[in-house]
Amino acid sequence: MKTDKGFFALIVSGDRGHIDFNEVATILGCNKVKLAGARDVEKVTGCTVGSISMVGHNLPCVVDKRLYQYSAIYGGSGKETCTLKINPSALEKVNRVVATLD
Repeated sequence: MKTDKGFFALIVSGDRGHIDFNEVATILGCNKVKLAGARDVEKVTGCTVGSISMVGHNLPCVVDKRLYQYSAIYGGSGKETCTLKINPSALEKVNRVVATLD
């Protein structure tokens, strides 16, 4: 995500549906939050949209609380042809989680 305070990673459950970016802005104490454009994503993460890793990007991270109900979650690995399987609790060990979404 791109905010007035810089870039953040957002890791959400696929069954979440609509994301209220006004709610995210409130949680982060930002005035403006939106999805980052493809150029910004590649510049900040080194990955193209669709292959961004859930770990190792050194960005402040917002995690969907719904993910914690699963023993494992699947998501981007940084390579288009690979998927990462990880315990949701491990996200906090390998990322700088600064907030969670209800």
